[in-house]
Amino acid sequence: MNLFFAQTAIKQDSVFAKKIKIFNTNYKEFEVVGNIVYAVTNSNYLIVFDLKQDKIIKVKREVISVSKNSKQEIVFLNKQNQIIKYKNGKVRQINIICEPYKLILDKKNNPIVISDIGLIYDNKIFEPLNVKYNRVFYEVKSIDDKKKVFMNPDLIFLDSKNRLWLTYDRGEFGEDILFFDLEKKEFYTDNYLMLDSNYSLFEDGYNRYFQDLKKTFPDKIKVTEKDTLYKFPNQLPIYNPIRGIVEKDGNFFISQSLIHFFIDSYFCLIYDFDNENFYKSLNLTNSFLEIKDPKGFAMVNEFLGPLQINKFNNSVYYYSDKGFFKIIEDKGKYNKEFIFKPWITWSATNRNNLGADINVTKFEFISENELVFLTTNNGIGYYNGTEVKYFQ
Repeated sequence: MNLFFAQTAIKQDSVFAKKIKIFNTNYKEFEVVGNIVYAVTNSNYLIVFDLKQDKIIKVKREVISVSKNSKQEIVFLNKQNQIIKYKNGKVRQINIICEPYKLILDKKNNPIVISDIGLIYDNKIFEPLNVKYNRVFYEVKSIDDKKKVFMNPDLIFLDSKNRLWLTYDRGEFGEDILFFDLEKKEFYTDNYLMLDSNYSLFEDGYNRYFQDLKKTFPDKIKVTEKDTLYKFPNQLPIYNPIRGIVEKDGNFFISQSLIHFFIDSYFCLIYDFDNENFYKSLNLTNSFLEIKDPKGFAMVNEFLGPLQINKFNNSVYYYSDKGFFKIIEDKGKYNKEFIFKPWITWSATNRNNLGADINVTKFEFISENELVFLTTNNGIGYYNGTEVKYFQ
């Protein structure tokens, strides 16, 4: 195909923006290689287009998910459960009957398919049946079909230790995290260590409670001269649905947020892991996010979204309703630098929230100053360092 987009100008962004439209559609995911974007629409079309020339290169039907391997090669999954290399058309058939949700690749470029029956990896099915309260990761397929199926995660992240994070957005009811160890091939969840006794009856209740907690979980809590450390993934400071996870030098930046009447955002750093995988955490919310203080009651006034690391300068960036920001770290202190703010539409789709959902769900850098971002209502945005184009 050799189709071109139509263009209209948009003046609301903090930088000049224009809309480039032909399909009038939105997208659920994308990958980008150089100037070429491979985007999957909500109706399962793969649209391949050139950011710089505003030109559609190819359209493919019945594509469920797209991924990118370590060689910067595009691989996609279709409705026939075929994993296909975009460049040479090489096909790998999945012979397990399932409804696929998402394709990702491990560090060796082996495919992992998230599906309605669980994870398909190494031609085997893996389900979290060994996990306590595993029912929270299953749902009824439909009103007509009462079959229980594995739920599609809201965010997926593979870290450097081959741990797959599958996170679920429960709105006002918080979040759930399911981990899958690709080497051990087993599921597990995060765990909050606690005791049931009522320590508030004691004058030194908090100290007594913590001492008893250490005695009860000696293999999960470590107290050093300066810090209290927890064994990963115990006591993770996750309180809201996760919007983004970035790993830098073995440390994890995690953004969390929701709107339920009010904004509730939390930004944390999980860091300083030792050889036994004990870690400590740092609350970065006040360092980055806007705080309002009505009548002496401090509240976060910034709806926090996804994170991304810029491989061209090794800096972490985040998105919020205030715009895109670069995180600046200097001798253990953190600050931020404003990049630009896109004026794009918002909507409320999460039945467990009373308010808007985040309107940018992913972004990726193609150079130090150029980024591509996925919106929920305005297609795919491309910021070239001075202006924005929206492909919809």
